[in-house]
Amino acid sequence: MDIYLEFIGNNILLFIALLVILLLLSQSIFSDLTRKHKLLSAPEAIDLINKQNAVIIDTRTKSEFDAGHIADAVLLPLPDIQSKPDTLNKYSDQPVLFYCKSGPRADDACKKLLKQGHGHVFALRGGLQAWQEANMPLIKK
Repeated sequence: MDIYLEFIGNNILLFIALLVILLLLSQSIFSDLTRKHKLLSAPEAIDLINKQNAVIIDTRTKSEFDAGHIADAVLLPLPDIQSKPDTLNKYSDQPVLFYCKSGPRADDACKKLLKQGHGHVFALRGGLQAWQEANMPLIKK
């Protein structure tokens, strides 16, 4: 045991770095376990859209939407989802796929919709960036 304490004492920065890495890994694993919505890759999202007639919701701003969006996507910025919870009621019988630029806004939108009782909620893993990396098409105004 003394050997370990001596090692830690001699390499305190290395030991702190190890603790930080372990903390970040455990946080990442825990957030994946507690997530109630499913993250979909671009091909999985296309499958959901084509086979289950999923509604695609873009949670970005209008200017981001106009710069390029997924075909048939409905623009509903995250603040509107939070301030007008009834706007998504018309899609209660369909799966809903949220996306944003990289993922966090879509995750927040999923959580809001799940709290309202909607059961089939999905987010595009990696957002529009992942969509573009998979060479999927965008509609630009």
